[in-house]
Amino acid sequence: MEKRTAVTLALFAGSLAVTAVCFALGIPFFFLFLFLPLFFLPKREVRRCVVCGCRVNPGDNYCPVCGAQLDE
Repeated sequence: MEKRTAVTLALFAGSLAVTAVCFALGIPFFFLFLFLPLFFLPKREVRRCVVCGCRVNPGDNYCPVCGAQLDE
């Protein structure tokens, strides 16, 4: 599972837990809406070296780890 997905799910579960506790105590509070935008944020495209798999910056022509030439 991707780290971003795991964090989003953990925040979602936490918000549900806080909502349930507040509901049980009779406190009118809904926490879920604070974390809903995390589900709909666009994913960033990660560029990787075809030889070693290292992450590379969008403007790089060569891999910083293995020195392989990167395709455009």
